[in-house]
Amino acid sequence: MMKTAVFDFDGTIHNTKKLYGRAFRKAYSMLVSEGYAKERDYTDDEVSVYLGMSAPDMWHSFMPELAKPVMERASMLIGREMTEGVLSGKAVLYSGIAEVLTALRSRGIRLMILSNCRHGYMEAHREALGLDKWFDDYFCGEDYGFIPKDEIFRILMNKYPDSSYIMIGDRASDIDAGIKNGIPAIGCLYGFGSSDELSSATALAYSPQDILSLTEKLFDTNIR
Repeated sequence: MMKTAVFDFDGTIHNTKKLYGRAFRKAYSMLVSEGYAKERDYTDDEVSVYLGMSAPDMWHSFMPELAKPVMERASMLIGREMTEGVLSGKAVLYSGIAEVLTALRSRGIRLMILSNCRHGYMEAHREALGLDKWFDDYFCGEDYGFIPKDEIFRILMNKYPDSSYIMIGDRASDIDAGIKNGIPAIGCLYGFGSSDELSSATALAYSPQDILSLTEKLFDTNIR
């Protein structure tokens, strides 16, 4: 049976903080100029709490009082700004993650990405970072109407039924995607989720390098 490791993207593979902070501030400035928000400067660290959320969840958490059309315009602005940042060379992988992905592939483990991101955002990263040399398939939240990750994971598993799985990510939604589908989940503490948020993970990675040994161990124990 094939072994498949499913990775979250932002906060697990891609260090998104600076790229997202810049895009967030531009969208917030638009809201201020149109009278929907009070002027304020947000730091990269302050807004990193929203990384890994779907666009609707992020806006409902940050400014739930905004009308849906305004949310959508602000969300699209963030997406465009981040995509432009990627295409201009500002996307950065976590140190060591490329070597981990290469090693997993060399061991015959199939790799996929499951992210709450928009389709165009992922396509830009595929090109800019050469992700296709590691990953066989991509599942983006926008392509499934931003339904919860655990539900998209079931779609993934139905598409590739010939496999055992591990989920790897830095947010609670990643851990839930594993738990709710009966598979182990590695929580990445080097990303944007807290230790409390990842407390239900099967195992914890304190650095990208930890993922290799944890993945091998979990597959070897035949946890499904």
